[in-house]
Amino acid sequence: MSSQAILVGDVGGTNVRLAIAHIDSNSQVELSHVERMPVLSFPSLEEAIEAWQAEGRTLPSSAVFALAGPTGADEVHFTNSSWVVSASATKARFGFQNVTLVNDFAAQARAVPSNNEDAFEVLIEGEAQQGAPIVVLGPGTGLGMALLVPDGRDWTVISTEGGHQAYAPVSARERQILEVVAEDLPYVSYENLVSGLGLDRLYKAIAKLEGRVARLKGGDEIGPAAIAGDDPSAVEAVEVMIQSLATFAGNAILATGARGGCVIAGGVSEALAPFMRTSEFVARLLERGPISGYLNGIPVRRARNAFAALEGAAFFAPKHPL
Repeated sequence: MSSQAILVGDVGGTNVRLAIAHIDSNSQVELSHVERMPVLSFPSLEEAIEAWQAEGRTLPSSAVFALAGPTGADEVHFTNSSWVVSASATKARFGFQNVTLVNDFAAQARAVPSNNEDAFEVLIEGEAQQGAPIVVLGPGTGLGMALLVPDGRDWTVISTEGGHQAYAPVSARERQILEVVAEDLPYVSYENLVSGLGLDRLYKAIAKLEGRVARLKGGDEIGPAAIAGDDPSAVEAVEVMIQSLATFAGNAILATGARGGCVIAGGVSEALAPFMRTSEFVARLLERGPISGYLNGIPVRRARNAFAALEGAAFFAPKHPL
């Protein structure tokens, strides 16, 4: 195991996870001191780190934070929370030698090659084309997407903001829902509907169309009600979201040439996995009119590793000899 310890963080719109990571000579990541904390419990990432450190833990010299938003600058403003993270300010406050900020789905993507087959559920059988990209995407509080490209013996990760592409309805019902949602949003993206926040929008729009009372609030209530079949609007909201996710995934494969496969990740995909194990989901993902044959044989898997972003983040730390 490497002697280099790295503080890694997976910082989303709902939860922040912190841990210590080590990478061994076989590119396997070992995590310790993993803790999940609600974002709303802290005014900033720095306070969350201090709460994690208060358990008697020692901070290493390097830190990598996987953030739910565009990265590339010293300061990152979150898409779905009020947090602002500054690499230089965090470095100065805690005395780190290095602080690296990466997109959360870039970290999710980088973990894919180091995870074994048990970390995935096969949704569509296929054989990955050697040397081809892999697209990693999925809903959490928002909708993330990154591209994993083979680069000799290593991998290059390309961060994207693909979740903010304009939403394209397929069915007549989806067009009705889009009209209702567009009354409040001048621009409706896939993330606006295919995400934890989007599930709430879908539920309210469907309830309005059906003249029902929207008695549930948030994905934590809507998802379980849909799985139990207790609320017709909840069931339809989840079905529309998962079908739209299938469309988004198929589009992503076409747009990126991801014949190496597609991996669906994110916390919402874990909670609503039963809705992906259907022939309707598969058909929706693969149906692309005259170009449908392009997707035949491309494997589609669902990531089951809840700590993938933490593990992937470790690979973005400055390289040191093992």
